[in-house]
Amino acid sequence: MSILKPGTLCVIIAGCPENIGMVVEVIQHLGVYEDRQDAYLIKTTSGRHFHQLWSGSDLLRGQSDECVTDRHKLRPLVGGEGDEWDDVIERDLETSQ
Repeated sequence: MSILKPGTLCVIIAGCPENIGMVVEVIQHLGVYEDRQDAYLIKTTSGRHFHQLWSGSDLLRGQSDECVTDRHKLRPLVGGEGDEWDDVIERDLETSQ
């Protein structure tokens, strides 16, 4: 998977069920972080708090609008340079002309 740059908008596609579908913004790529291999610091775009967040073995509700998550739980809304979405967009543009 490609590295997401700060400012990239993503939708949450996995993890805590109540957070799936939320649109978030990448704040920072953290890489290896605690037990995560490819972690990101993210925040909600609306400013509302996440519905569910894990802190150790505790499930917190509505505590923060920022959190650390895994890359595989994020789907970028717009592809960045060199992203697999570039090929899809180019192909769509070619077929629509």
